[in-house]
Amino acid sequence: MKASDIMSLGAATVSPDKSLVQAIRIMIDHRISALPVVDRQGRLQGIVSEGDFFSGKEASLPLNALFALDPAERRRLLASRTVDSIMSRDPVAIDVDTSIAASLECLEKHGVKRVPVTERERVVGLISRADVLRALID
Repeated sequence: MKASDIMSLGAATVSPDKSLVQAIRIMIDHRISALPVVDRQGRLQGIVSEGDFFSGKEASLPLNALFALDPAERRRLLASRTVDSIMSRDPVAIDVDTSIAASLECLEKHGVKRVPVTERERVVGLISRADVLRALID
């Protein structure tokens, strides 16, 4: 079995120049907790996750302060920031032909919950812990 056998095909993605409002909307609409960040050719540039909104990184948003603002101001502030400002750069990725064992090793070694799957440098899917568990019983 290989990565392409268990990945979620056609992962939702976002470009680095999109606003944080747009990224949040995509995550909500697709009921996912992270998005691969890709350039115009579909090549992986980073990943933005719910954790990036909550992290203590210098570029992260002070969520407590955002909730203190009125909704219009909060939305304006989120619309003025881009995905590029909070995304994790240089994410781990695996190729579609990577074995399941190597995929699991990658998740564990890097302490990540999901990993983009690429083919010829383009994102074609995502493997999450849920995908691994689903494959166990399918």
